[in-house]
Amino acid sequence: MASSPHCVQFLLEKLETDFPDIVAFRIKRDGAYFEMSGRDVVMRAKAIGEHLRSQGLQPGDRVGLLSENRPEWGVSYLAIVCHGFTAVPLDRLLKSQEIRNILEDSGAAAAIVSNEFLGDVQTIASELPVLRHVLPMDEMVDVGTPDIETSLHNADPEDLAALIYTSGTTGQPKGVMLSHRNIMSNVDACRQSISFTRGDNFLSVLPLHHTFECTAGFLSPLYGGASVTYVGSLKSRDIIDTMKETSATIMLGVPLLYEKMYAGIMRAVRSKPSNVQRIFNLCMGLVKGAQKVGLQLGGTIFKGLREKGGFGTVRFFVSGAAALPVEVSEGFERLGIRILQGYGLTETSPVVSVNRFDAPKNDTVGPPIPGVDIRIESPDETGVGEIVIRGDNVMQGYYKNQKATDEILRDGWLYTGDSGLVDGDGHLHISGRIKNVIVTRAGKNIYPEEVEGEIVQSSYIAEILVLADVNDSSGDETVKAIAVPDYEYLEEEEKSTGQKRTDQEIEKKIKDEVKERCSNLADYKRPKTVEIRKEEFPKTSTRKIKRFLLKQDSPSSPSSS
Repeated sequence: MASSPHCVQFLLEKLETDFPDIVAFRIKRDGAYFEMSGRDVVMRAKAIGEHLRSQGLQPGDRVGLLSENRPEWGVSYLAIVCHGFTAVPLDRLLKSQEIRNILEDSGAAAAIVSNEFLGDVQTIASELPVLRHVLPMDEMVDVGTPDIETSLHNADPEDLAALIYTSGTTGQPKGVMLSHRNIMSNVDACRQSISFTRGDNFLSVLPLHHTFECTAGFLSPLYGGASVTYVGSLKSRDIIDTMKETSATIMLGVPLLYEKMYAGIMRAVRSKPSNVQRIFNLCMGLVKGAQKVGLQLGGTIFKGLREKGGFGTVRFFVSGAAALPVEVSEGFERLGIRILQGYGLTETSPVVSVNRFDAPKNDTVGPPIPGVDIRIESPDETGVGEIVIRGDNVMQGYYKNQKATDEILRDGWLYTGDSGLVDGDGHLHISGRIKNVIVTRAGKNIYPEEVEGEIVQSSYIAEILVLADVNDSSGDETVKAIAVPDYEYLEEEEKSTGQKRTDQEIEKKIKDEVKERCSNLADYKRPKTVEIRKEEFPKTSTRKIKRFLLKQDSPSSPSSS
């Protein structure tokens, strides 16, 4: 009997019947690529699921999942969810105490763990009576075909499939409860919205515990018969080499990754002889001119550059998790590669909207995906208000936290805490987090993300954070910027000019850049003070800055709630 298409088991059955011979997963090991077919994935997932049952686990039991990105992560996830258990994916960058907190809060009865983390989790298990089984991932995946015929769990679409603990950019993480229906509605909608087919090869670089990569970069590709190739590291060279070696066609990433890749391309161009630079600039001018009359010539003109750079087979990139600077998406588009920017939250499984390949608008996060409704609550005179969402992808709630659930879920709508507007074409524009908004004495609202988007376009600035600067005596809020210089770019400039800047000169240059980049913003939005930071900001595993830590570090800012 076939499973409901609203349950994750349906995906595993589809893999078995429709795509048994595709390369489902691929990763480079010891200089050669190791591959798993669709049939391999199904066989191994069934064997692991049966082993979990043999350990006494019952439907609904939580199972932790902790590993680096690899095919075995995906097999283990499918084994857990398709046999009636609830997956609790863990961020591999968490400290031991943080892992312990999540395993304890979720009530995990078992955990499947790669060798890298096995010792730590075994120690945690000795302190948590409820965590009865710590299972080595490598042994689990190699258990082979079960001796008896196994059956997948006959799940209900409302059963809890995954318990995802948020990344904690604003403080204490919460457990997001995602049902089978939540996840599969998003898998199917992603398949409809992102133009991929059987034969596409997704390059997987984002952490699999993150819902963006899990849903859109792991489950959706398998659902559509595409392959997933895992990259060993986030180094640009490793990513590009893997792209080239495996003929990758699609990659999901975060803005910082694309910013670095684009900056690397531009650096490579600047390092070429002057005649080559002139030809490149001439071609770029031609592409820009053609765009003004609706023609896209980058795909043809820069074909050779893409092939030499390792991007020859790439059809498009997808960007999420934070705002992508328009100049980066437009820059890649001129080179012949589109970046489809989208928007989502862990609480929405996660995708809410995404630009479509045929008609992307680079300054938006696209129209909603099928089955999702977006409403703007209490818009101001410019149309900006809180983004609220309704659809089958919206979570069941926060685990053991009814108060937080009631604050965000009301009458079937999810109140995101993000502000934005919907334009005449139905595309969503994100302004920023409501909690981050800076309110001036005159009642003006300033969204830090808007100011950051202008400043980060400077080649001299690697990272920027805009915060409220609160006067202790008057309580007035003004804008403060903390900038991390791009020392790599500065060194490159020093080599070409032969002049080395002092720390004071670098600070002046950065402040001048901030002033210049903000010149087209209203005066009240411009930073009144600029601080220089010599090290990168603390970030989550998806490269989002942990703003609450910086607010706590700032003596003039209010404490984080």
